[in-house]
Amino acid sequence: MPGPRPVAHSTTLLTLHFSYWNRRIVAVCRPRVELNQSKRSMPYQRPVPVRVRSLLGVVLLAVAISRVSAQTLPSWEHFDFAHKRVDSAAVEKMSLQDLRFLRGIVFGKHGRPFADEKDVQAYLKTRPWFHADATFKNTRLSAAEKANIDVIRLAEAHKHAHIETGDMRYYRNRVITSAMLGHHTAADWEVIGAEIGAVHGQRFAPEDPDDFDPDGNDELQKYFNERYWYHGRSDYSAKELSSIERANLDTIAVARMRDLGYGVAPGVMYLFQATALTDSMLRGLSLYDLRVIRNEVYARHGRRFETPWLRAYFKDEAWYTPRPEFTIAELSEVEKNNIKLIQAAEARRHEALSAREIDGRELEGLFPEDARRLRNEIFARHGRKFKDPILQSYFASQDWYHADPKFDLKSLTATEKKNVATIQAYEVRAKDGQRFTSG
Repeated sequence: MPGPRPVAHSTTLLTLHFSYWNRRIVAVCRPRVELNQSKRSMPYQRPVPVRVRSLLGVVLLAVAISRVSAQTLPSWEHFDFAHKRVDSAAVEKMSLQDLRFLRGIVFGKHGRPFADEKDVQAYLKTRPWFHADATFKNTRLSAAEKANIDVIRLAEAHKHAHIETGDMRYYRNRVITSAMLGHHTAADWEVIGAEIGAVHGQRFAPEDPDDFDPDGNDELQKYFNERYWYHGRSDYSAKELSSIERANLDTIAVARMRDLGYGVAPGVMYLFQATALTDSMLRGLSLYDLRVIRNEVYARHGRRFETPWLRAYFKDEAWYTPRPEFTIAELSEVEKNNIKLIQAAEARRHEALSAREIDGRELEGLFPEDARRLRNEIFARHGRKFKDPILQSYFASQDWYHADPKFDLKSLTATEKKNVATIQAYEVRAKDGQRFTSG
């Protein structure tokens, strides 16, 4: 059944409001005429300039529109989203902000807080029926409510100037371009790329659990767990992705690299099979990313990985097909030289952890999990064994790592201890500040 017709109502109200405010504008801007009864004179008053009248008109019209919006949204508050379907034609005509508020109404009926969307939260707080419930779960939503949110969310996507987090669900059968992607934060780029697999139920392997995240839940996995449409699957395979989805992943990887100012990044090493890398291209990459792109050179040729973290990483890449017959001889001279260049950069970064004190500004932009690896690398240099198998396998795969059962924190130098503290402080700040835009 169609929902209320707020747009038509809005048009009528807007006309009435505009007519009313137009009269107000004329009354305010018209030269005032005062009849002097004794002298029958009309003293002159300077007319209000046209530019001022135009500006005043825009301001008053904006007030009128906001009043219309405020009057139309409450009409949806009485709609039975749990059992009736909204009219897609009606919501497509709504403004982007009203659509976001409408989505907030559906969730708000169940008390969902919108900490990541301050304006939606502010709107809900003005509604007498809204009572925030920190225990809200998406399981409270009925099938009809989820379907209605899909309709609303699709209308939002249509009004975005560029693809935003949450939009890639609607591009499963449509090729995207870099121009359509626009600009994003590093965190949002991660979400946009991961959403293609998440739609199919991809799970995002927990990173190394530590004192900040004892459950080992990756922030990206937490993000998707909070999406009403997400259903993780243990049997997900990257081979399920269509050719369009795979092409879109490549486009996102290249657009992300350019937008964040990197010369190279994980996922784009196919562009360097015949193109030499330079040291300047590697600037800004974390040690983890350097190790990923080095191994990606091999993975693009189908190398099989015995190391658990590498095997798990490339298993989720749609382009990766392991080949038992792979040999190093398949690599071109350019690729071999690129590997040597990356290894040299890795060695310099690795040694710097002990040779000099890290400036906190050098860490800016790193994801919390990248910072955690960097911090633990300082311990790994002294042979510390890690309880988490993924973290242990990550360091065990490095040529320089040798587990020492007698490891003691006292073996760290003063510089290393200070670097641990600097990275640890950044981790806390980064984790508190890391926000994926809700989609």
